[in-house]
Amino acid sequence: MHFLTLSECREWCGLDAESVPPRPNQEPLHVKVSMPRDFTLSLRFCRAVERAMRPYRACLLWFTETDIWPSSTNWHLYYRLRQSYGDHRRVENAPGHLFLDYEAPDLVSFLQVAMLAGFDAHLIPDHSGYSRAFFSHDEFVEFAADEGNEELVKEFVSLTSP
Repeated sequence: MHFLTLSECREWCGLDAESVPPRPNQEPLHVKVSMPRDFTLSLRFCRAVERAMRPYRACLLWFTETDIWPSSTNWHLYYRLRQSYGDHRRVENAPGHLFLDYEAPDLVSFLQVAMLAGFDAHLIPDHSGYSRAFFSHDEFVEFAADEGNEELVKEFVSLTSP
């Protein structure tokens, strides 16, 4: 797992110097699902979102907004998790989290922390076309697939349903 700066995130996504990824709700095939209200379901939910991104060789988790709800943000937990990977920078200095396919449990852990903290985050696999997701601080996830993969949207809904 590697942490990326803002410019490295943009470069990885092929964006210009001022852009952030577009939300998946602008794609022809997209769906919006609510995050589980019961925090005990958050791990299962995050695992389902990660599975919906497959197959990928690498997947970028890019935090675009953090500390929106300060009372929900456990910075100690986030930074201890981040430090366990040898990175001591602040999230503002390196908001990207790049996971290889065999690091799926790590990706799920960071997704769960982001979801519980109410971060806005884009999840962008390297296959650039099958699917992508956006976690909102307003407790929903938007998921999109390219036009040739309508089944992925249906599968995502079934995976994330309680």
